[in-house]
Amino acid sequence: MSGPVANCHGMLKRILVRYGPPALALSGLIAAWQVCVVGFHISATVLPSPMRVVQTASALGPLLLRDIVVTLYEVLTGFFLGNVFAVGIAYLISRSVFVERAIYPFLLLSQTVPVLAIAPLLVIWFGTGIATKVIVVAVVCFFPTAINMVEGLKATDPDLLALLRLATPSRWVAFVKIEFPNSLPYLFAGLEISAATAVVGAIVGEWVGATEGLGYLILYGGATLRTDLMFVGVVTTVLLGIALCSTVAYVKRGFSWTTGGG
Repeated sequence: MSGPVANCHGMLKRILVRYGPPALALSGLIAAWQVCVVGFHISATVLPSPMRVVQTASALGPLLLRDIVVTLYEVLTGFFLGNVFAVGIAYLISRSVFVERAIYPFLLLSQTVPVLAIAPLLVIWFGTGIATKVIVVAVVCFFPTAINMVEGLKATDPDLLALLRLATPSRWVAFVKIEFPNSLPYLFAGLEISAATAVVGAIVGEWVGATEGLGYLILYGGATLRTDLMFVGVVTTVLLGIALCSTVAYVKRGFSWTTGGG
């Protein structure tokens, strides 16, 4: 029994070392928040207490769950489509100097265009349905992944490619066997950025035209001076973002062999 007990003790220690400090800091922040609201008699319209936010979330019940499901669908669908398209464009850029010169500068320039400027146009073009929100998420996810993936494909060792060409001239085989595996660190760097921005894209998309979702909940709370509703939406959005980023990081650890992690 000493083996399993020792393993459990070691795992618990690693969890405490990794997650203990941020959990302690968060607990202290929430406690200070509660004390300030109660001690200074701050109006719930100005700043609701953490307890008030929890009570509001509990009272919303199925409505909050519906909004979470709607936003989560937009995030996951847009994240998948945007990143798949990004990998495809990066592959084309890496294969053609003409395509690179024609498209790559626009990828860089696109970073100067704020998503708030894109979302209203997409509503005009595609309506206020869920497809518009998915497109907004896909757009904000596309650019960081595409740029990182292009750099990853360019960083492939040319000696490895030359060695593979002795066995087969297929460029697709080179991509699958060498270029894509070696570009995974760059890909995951892009995915981590995309994961952080995907939820923001969904919220912005819901702000410019929606009747459900966490973005709509935040907007409705602001319009009705219900700051408790706004805090529920913001906190839930943050939790969704953390969950998506953590999922990407977890999957990345499964590919640690590509970065020399064994």
